[in-house]
Amino acid sequence: MSDKNTNTPKGKSQSADRRAVHIAATVMDAAGLCRYESPRQCRKAWPPSRETCVKCIEHWLLAKARKELQDA
Repeated sequence: MSDKNTNTPKGKSQSADRRAVHIAATVMDAAGLCRYESPRQCRKAWPPSRETCVKCIEHWLLAKARKELQDA
């Protein structure tokens, strides 16, 4: 009864994981961190909104986590 992609049980654990990623992305955005070396490299409309940055960081964090799980 686990998800094939993440090897975590479905339900509350996944929603807690998503919430944790959202919080981490919000903190990273508030600290001025970006997935790119320079925020000017962002392909979004300039200047990107805070919501756009948080979503971008969330997707980046989840992609990195998936890659780490596949390599393990």
